[in-house]
Formats: sequence, structure tokens, C-alpha cells
Amino acid sequence: MSATNGSFERIAIVNRGEPAMRLIRAVRDWNAERGASVRTVALYTEPDRDALFVREADSSFLLGPAMFLDEKDLDEAGAPRRKSRYLDYDRLREALVHTRADAVWVGWGFVSEHAAFAELCRELGVAFIGPTPEAMRRLGDKIGSKLLAEQAGVPVAPWS
Repeated sequence: MSATNGSFERIAIVNRGEPAMRLIRAVRDWNAERGASVRTVALYTEPDRDALFVREADSSFLLGPAMFLDEKDLDEAGAPRRKSRYLDYDRLREALVHTRADAVWVGWGFVSEHAAFAELCRELGVAFIGPTPEAMRRLGDKIGSKLLAEQAGVPVAPWS
């Protein structure tokens, strides 16, 4: 995984549909304006095999079925919970390594608010296009972020 001249070579997209298409179009515009050759890699699940974002990306990587049983997250009865494949960090790790992505864009939803995924990217040496895991944790706590805003002098609604 490498970046040349401070820019990315391959951006993995951990999102689908319109958010993914927005990123693909933005990268195409960037490349056209700057003569760059940044590539997009759509990470997708089986139901999206023929989706526009998969066809329009420079390359793609199948994550597998849309849902998986998370052996690490058990329900009250001790059974694994069903989760979106986009939350399967082991499979996302495989995808990022296999595609040699040097950056990852998550857009919104799925793992966009998961500090653990941003940490996984850091561990792999993949740039997470978004806030740091530390910022996610601090701002993800509504009371803590309000206290932080008050400390910074940002006007906030009165406490209740």
C-alpha cells in the first residue's frame, strides 16, 4: 500500500448506491482536472453484484453475502447476531489488503461512525478518509461533545 506524491493510488469504497457513485464521480473529476490516476475500488455484497456503483468503479471486490453471523457479538440467548457484511471487519481487512487500497472512504452509514474500523485502517497503513478514531469517540458521546463545545466557547442549547 503506497501513495505517490502525497496522493492516493487506490481508494476502497465501503458504501453502496448513490454515496458510492458520488465518490466515483468525484474521483473521476479529480483525475480529469489534475491529470491524476487515482483508482476506485467498490467493495460490494452479492445482492449488488450488478449495481451501477460496482460497474462504474475501476475495480471491485466481493465481500460475500449481504449478512453474516457475528460470532463475537451474541444476543441474550447466546446466539451470534446477524449483521451487514459491511460491518465484518475481518472481511473488510481481507478486502483492503487484497485490493492494495491505500485509502478508504466510507461515506455515511455502515462503518462511518465506528472508531474501531478507523483503527483497523490505521493498523493496515490505509488512510481513513474521515475523522480520527479519537475524534469519533469524543464526538460520538453527545454529553461529552456538548461539554467539549462549551469548553471551546461554542454556543450550545441550555442543558435539561
